[in-house]
Amino acid sequence: MKIRSIFIITILLIGGLFAQGKTFFLKSGDKVSGTLTAETDSTFTVETSFGSVTINKKDIKQEEAIIYLKSGDKLKGVILSESDEGIKVKAQFGEVDIPKEKIERIDFKSMGAVARGFQRPGQTEEGRWYYGKERLIDIYFDPTGYTVGDNVLYLSLLSWGYGLSDRFQVTSKWGGYFLGDLNFRPKYTVFKKGTLKSEHAFAIGAHFHMRGYPTKYELKTVKDYSVNWENETDTTWYEDRNEWRRVGEEGYLFDEDRGGDKMWMEYFAAYTLSNLKKSGQGRINHTIGATLTTYPGYDPMPRAYYAIDADARRNLKLIFEVFYDPYWASNLEYAENKNVSDIDFDFGFIYAYNEALQLGIHFQRPHIAFYYKF
Repeated sequence: MKIRSIFIITILLIGGLFAQGKTFFLKSGDKVSGTLTAETDSTFTVETSFGSVTINKKDIKQEEAIIYLKSGDKLKGVILSESDEGIKVKAQFGEVDIPKEKIERIDFKSMGAVARGFQRPGQTEEGRWYYGKERLIDIYFDPTGYTVGDNVLYLSLLSWGYGLSDRFQVTSKWGGYFLGDLNFRPKYTVFKKGTLKSEHAFAIGAHFHMRGYPTKYELKTVKDYSVNWENETDTTWYEDRNEWRRVGEEGYLFDEDRGGDKMWMEYFAAYTLSNLKKSGQGRINHTIGATLTTYPGYDPMPRAYYAIDADARRNLKLIFEVFYDPYWASNLEYAENKNVSDIDFDFGFIYAYNEALQLGIHFQRPHIAFYYKF
């Protein structure tokens, strides 16, 4: 009885080893996914959605890759096989099985032009690339769940930042320095979990300002001075009209007699879900977040947003955002001095000229995005 039980368990274990979901990338450019049902010294037998196929091992494309582990270790080698549980890598010191939950990132060597005969509209790259050249830390001005990375320094048209670790960064708007606004914005990723296929991160932080005005707007009634050409005895007249002004701005920016000399704060939290595309080329990221701005003399000013960014190419990221902010003036509202809606949209793209330089354009002000990483 015991021998029979051991035999059955052994058969089940062997069957379980074979009945794994695997993906094979062939030298021809084909990609075959299915359940591994048998293996010999020279072939694999795979049950796919279009039937059972036999794959010669010599036809499998051996991909060189660099595997970054969450522990901080890094391996370079050839990927021998993959499954939902992990990958097998032939490194310089031998074959290693790595569970997927321990992998932080994989960079594949097989990237370049698509082979003729397999190209489709919009396809310009072959092989796999699980990450584009840029992972956003902000959707323009709204934070994501990620930080800039350990020991990375960046400089943009409006700000600079430095990553003290993989989870903690400090940024600052350097333009305010010329007007006396010493400010800094620490950001901490509370957790980053998941696998290569799907990971999620949550970050919190705050922006401290010694003085100045928030990037918040309100409609105010102001006097308009003009000349009355129809009545020579009344050469001037005043008319009340609405005009968008920065919150707290009573007179000129940073005029101590009229405002701009008060300390104020902004608090934020952001959650990002990052999913690998089914094609294995790039990711689609979803971010939800909220900010709360406090300025003396005003009630707390909330902002909530949802954003999606997708890797269209390794060097091109498309972005869309919808946000609720009763203290924001869109281009149309600002031009016509009226409040249309508290809900607005933004869209655009970020183009990575190389690993260090990123350029972008988007619909909302200030329209141009630029930053350089060191």
